[in-house]
Amino acid sequence: MDQNVNNTVVSERRSKPRIKCAYSALVRGCLANGKKFEENATVINLSASGVYMLINRYIKNGQELSVKIAFPTGSLKWGTANLATTGSVVRLDLLDNVMGVAIKFQHYRFL
Repeated sequence: MDQNVNNTVVSERRSKPRIKCAYSALVRGCLANGKKFEENATVINLSASGVYMLINRYIKNGQELSVKIAFPTGSLKWGTANLATTGSVVRLDLLDNVMGVAIKFQHYRFL
């Protein structure tokens, strides 16, 4: 999909289409000192190959993380569906007091 930015056409570089969303996620990983952490995050967009989310913790590029994403089903009977993933950080953006983190999936499964 091409994008028109300031009358200039910019080609989309992603190999998989992304969906915009605002899903809750739980991120797990290890700090440089080996201490494990668990942090809530918000998924901003998602594709078959990765996720971009906002987190309140400093993460390093290349870091391995586990992410559990909750998909609302819209039904009280069904509750939520969950996607459990592992992946590595491929991009970081320092935003207003939060980190934008792009993760490329290595493995995923639905719970």
